[in-house]
Amino acid sequence: MSFDRSAYGGVWVPLVTPFRRDSLDLEALERLVEWLLGRGVHGFVALGSTGEAPHLSEEESLQVVRCIVARVAGRVPVLVGSGRASTHQTLRAIERFAEAGAAATLVLTPFYYRAQMQAAQLRHHYEQLARESPLPLFVYHFPQVTGLDLQPELLAEIAQHPNVWGFKDSSATGGPLAAALQRLSTRAFVGSAGRIVEALEAGACGGILAVANLVPVACVQLVASWRAGERARAAALQEAVARVAAPLRGCAIAAIKSGLAHRGHPVGIPRAPLAPASVELATRIAEALDVALRETGGS
Repeated sequence: MSFDRSAYGGVWVPLVTPFRRDSLDLEALERLVEWLLGRGVHGFVALGSTGEAPHLSEEESLQVVRCIVARVAGRVPVLVGSGRASTHQTLRAIERFAEAGAAATLVLTPFYYRAQMQAAQLRHHYEQLARESPLPLFVYHFPQVTGLDLQPELLAEIAQHPNVWGFKDSSATGGPLAAALQRLSTRAFVGSAGRIVEALEAGACGGILAVANLVPVACVQLVASWRAGERARAAALQEAVARVAAPLRGCAIAAIKSGLAHRGHPVGIPRAPLAPASVELATRIAEALDVALRETGGS
């Protein structure tokens, strides 16, 4: 289902992929999607970093996308991660996800041959994708994973193509978001829970936030408060959300899955070689969640 550009904003959830005995648990995924929709989130990302995309086969990836699209039933857009090592593989993935009902695609910077990924190669990669993709394209900048930093000038060049609708910047610090937005008007999402207000003030349209799996109401209220000019309320919610996000660092998927179990939404554990949450981590995330829910009145 297609959505216009104005639908791409607010709080988006990069969904985890539930497993049961190392197989997909699509029923748990459906329940999670419905619960999050009921809390006002504005969109979903399937097969992102939080969704363990590298741990899924191509057939499993299609099953996940079809499941999410069917449960969402056109209520919000579904953005699907399709970054692959080559331009050819990425295009084939985008075509499959378009057929499965995705509204747009999020493409991680190709990084396997990172030493050869100069500006010219990255520009050519995204320009060819933009020309040939049947879906609107969002660039995914995640230097902690790729080891590559897209410069604002390059990102601004890429985003000038009419089929490049925006980008997600998951930089922990710095990053091209603000500087790229000074060069052109586009849809920009922040991926760091500790930088939501900063990104909104720089001109971002919203956040694709792993922590929104756990505290969706607080995240939605944060963006709504900022848009309403309630800066003190937005800052307080930012602090609460950031405290929940703190235990996620370095083990985000295990922590989110543990936190969802604490919230009554068991989704299994990460696939090996990722480890499940330790007792100590599970306790820390549960405590952080309980405090945040009391402070924000979220559900």
